[in-house]
Amino acid sequence: MYGKAKIPTYVWTLVFFAIFYAFLFSSNGILITCSILFIPFAYKLFYIDGGTNIIFWGSIFQWLIVSAQVIYCTIFNITFEELMNDKIFPTEYFFYTDFLSILGIYFFSLGIFWVIRNSELKNKDTFWKNYDSNKMMIIYLYVFIIYISLQVVIWAFPSIVQYLYFLLYLKWGFFVAVFIVVYINRPDLFIYIICFILVDFILGLSSYFAGSFYQVLLFALIAFSSVNKKITLTQVVVLITSGVLLFHLAILWTASKKEYRFYVSQGQNEQSVRVSSEEARSKLFELISNVDDLKYQIAIRDVVNRIGYIQYFAAAIRYVPAVKPHQYGKVYTQALEHYLVPRFLDPNKPELDDSKHTNEYTGLNVSGKAQATSFSLGSFADAYIDFGPIFMMIPIFLFGSLVGFFFKTLYYEDIWGVIFTTPFFLLIPVYGADTAKALGAILIYFLVVFTVKKPLRNMINPVILKKK
Repeated sequence: MYGKAKIPTYVWTLVFFAIFYAFLFSSNGILITCSILFIPFAYKLFYIDGGTNIIFWGSIFQWLIVSAQVIYCTIFNITFEELMNDKIFPTEYFFYTDFLSILGIYFFSLGIFWVIRNSELKNKDTFWKNYDSNKMMIIYLYVFIIYISLQVVIWAFPSIVQYLYFLLYLKWGFFVAVFIVVYINRPDLFIYIICFILVDFILGLSSYFAGSFYQVLLFALIAFSSVNKKITLTQVVVLITSGVLLFHLAILWTASKKEYRFYVSQGQNEQSVRVSSEEARSKLFELISNVDDLKYQIAIRDVVNRIGYIQYFAAAIRYVPAVKPHQYGKVYTQALEHYLVPRFLDPNKPELDDSKHTNEYTGLNVSGKAQATSFSLGSFADAYIDFGPIFMMIPIFLFGSLVGFFFKTLYYEDIWGVIFTTPFFLLIPVYGADTAKALGAILIYFLVVFTVKKPLRNMINPVILKKK
C-alpha cells in the first residue's frame, strides 16, 4: 500500500549532508532544505518494495527539473546571476520562483497520493514467473518494429497523429516488462535485452532530436531498480554513476546539437532529417569528438538550464500582475476546453503555440514556430498566472489528483499493470509543459490505453503466459 515505505537510513544521511553542505558553503540553505526533503517525502508516499515505482521515479524526475539550477549553484557556490550568464531572465526572482516551484511539487505529489493512497499492489515475485521469457522477447520485437514503423508514417495522418503518438508510449511499458521477466526467469538470455538497448540507443542518435537516446537508458535503470525488493546502497551507487554518465552524454549532445541539427536538416528551418541515418550518426560522432573544454563548460550550464526550468516562470512572476493581470482561471479553462470541445463545435479554436503563450505572459519575445522552435512556460507558471502564488497550489493539487486517477484506473494486478503505467514516468513531469499540452498528453494517453487495454490484454496474454 502506498504511504507505508520505511525510509532507509542512508537516504536520511545523504539528505543531512546535502543540507549541511548548503548551509556551510552557499547562500541557498533554505531552498536546498525545502528541495532535498522532497526525496524522502516522495519515497515515503510512493515507494513500494519490489515494484517498478513509476510514480516515485516520475516524481523524482519532476523534482530534478525544479531543483537542477539551485543544486548546481549550491555545489559550485555561484549565484543565479552567474548561472544565467547575462541572459534576459530576471534572476532577482529566482529564489522566490524556485520556492513556489518546490512547494508546487509537494502539492502535485499529494494530489496523486490522495487518489492512490488505498491502492493495494500485488507482490510482483508471484507473477513475473508466470510469463514465458522467449515469447516476451518476441512480442517486444514486434512492438519495437511497430514503434519504428509508426514513427515514420504517423505524420501522414494529421487528424489522428496525437492518438498514435501517445499509443507509442506503450513501447516503454513492454520494454520494462520484458527486461524484468528475462532478468528474473532467464538471466542467460539477458544479452538479448542488452542488444535491444544498444539498437534503441544507436537509432536515437540518428534522429533530429538525437538526445532522445537517453530514454532507453532511463527506462533500463528503472527496470534494474525493480528487480530487487529494496534499493540497496550498491544500487544507489550504480544509479548515481549511471546518472553522471547520462549527464555527461547530455553535455556532449548539448555542445553539438546546433551544428548537428543544421547538418541533418540541410539548413532547412524545420525539424526533419534530410540525410541518411549513417551520415547523421557519423556527423554526430565527429561533433562530439571535437568538443573542447570551453564548449564543455558552456554546455554544462546550458544542460542545467535546460533540465531546470524556473527561468520562464520567473519571467512570468515579473510580468504578472505588474504588466498583465492574473487570469483567474482563464488559462486552465482554455486548456480543458481545447480537449473537451471538438473542433467541429468550435471551428475557431486556435492551434497550440507554446512560444506565443510564453510571450503573452512574460514579454520575452522568444522565437516560435516560424523558427522551428518552441519555448513552454510550464503548467506551474500557468497556475500562478491564473490564481497567484497562494491559490495556484489548488489547481496543481487537482492536476496531481487527475494523474493519480488515471494511473489507478489503468493499473492491473499483473504484468499489464507495469505495461500500461510505465509511460507515466514521461507523463508525471508536467512542470515544464504548458497546461494545455501537459493535460492533453495525460488525457489522450489515458483515453487511448483505456480503449485498447482489454482487447490488447486478451490478445497477447494467451501467448506470453506459460502453459500450465
